[in-house]
Amino acid sequence: MQAKLKLQIATLSLLILPALAVAAEGTFEERLSVPAGTMLEVDTGSGSIDITSGPGRDVIVIGKVRVNRESFWRRGNKDEILQQVLDNPPVELTGERLVVGHFKDRSVGRRVSVSYEIVVPADTGVAADTGSGSISVRNIAAPVAVGSGSGRLDVENIDGPVSAKAGSGSIRAEGVAGEFKGSTGSGGIYLLQTSPGDVKASSGSGSIELVGISGALKASAGSGRIKVDGRQEGNWKIGTGSGSITVRLPEDAAFELDAESNSGGITIDHPLMVEGKISKRHIRGEVRGGGPLLTINAGSGQIRIE
Repeated sequence: MQAKLKLQIATLSLLILPALAVAAEGTFEERLSVPAGTMLEVDTGSGSIDITSGPGRDVIVIGKVRVNRESFWRRGNKDEILQQVLDNPPVELTGERLVVGHFKDRSVGRRVSVSYEIVVPADTGVAADTGSGSISVRNIAAPVAVGSGSGRLDVENIDGPVSAKAGSGSIRAEGVAGEFKGSTGSGGIYLLQTSPGDVKASSGSGSIELVGISGALKASAGSGRIKVDGRQEGNWKIGTGSGSITVRLPEDAAFELDAESNSGGITIDHPLMVEGKISKRHIRGEVRGGGPLLTINAGSGQIRIE
C-alpha cells in the first residue's frame, strides 16, 4: 500500500513539475516623447538592459517579459500575469523623470523577469540597475550610473561622468569623457578615458587596466594585475594584494614617488632623486623636481614605472 501511494505521489509530481517549469513569454513596445534633460531610471530584478541614443525627442522601450513561476494554487495564472504586464507596461513619465521597470504590485514584480531595449535622446541621463543580467549603455551625452548584482557592465561613448558597480562581473568603459567610478567584487575593469576627470577603480578579484587617465586616481585590486597609462593631474594611489603593477607616464612627467613591493622588484625608467636609503622593496624620491604624489603598493608582485 505504501509503495502504491509513493508511486501515485511521484506520478502527480511529474505531472505538476512540467507545468511549473514552463514560462509564459511576451513582448511589449512603448513610444513616447520626452523633454530635454530627462532622467531615465531602469530597474529589473532579473534581465538584461540595453540603452542607446537615437534622433529627436522620442523614446522607444521594448520589454521582453518572462513570467518565471506558476502559482501552485492558481493554475494558469502565468498567462494572466503576462497579459497584465503587456496591457500595462511598467513605463511612466513624470515631468523630466522616466521610470521603467517599477511594478506597483510587488507580487507581480517578484514573478516577472524583463529584459529591456531602450532608445533615448542623447542628452538623457541614465540610472540602470539589474539584480541579475548584463547592462549596456552607448552614445549618451549625460551622466550614467549602472549596477548589476551579477552580470557584465558595458558603457561606450559617454560624454559625462560614469558610475559602474557590479557584485560579480566585468566592467568595460570605452570613451568616457569625465569622471569614472567603477567597482566589482569579482571581475576585471577596463577604462579608456577621453577627457579629464578623477578616477576610482576597485576589484576584489580581477585585473584593472586604465588608459588615457588625466586626473586624480585611486585604483586597488585584492588579487590581480593593474596597468595605468596617463598623465597625473592629481595624486595617484595604486595597490594590489597579489599581482604586478605597471604605470606608464609621459617622458616629461614630474612627480613624487613612493613605491613599495613586499615581494617583487621595483623598476623605474625616469630619472629619480632618491630620499634616504635605497631599497629593492621600497623607493621614495622625486622625478624632475617632484609634483603630484604617486603611491604604489604591491603585496606580491613587481612594480614598473615607464
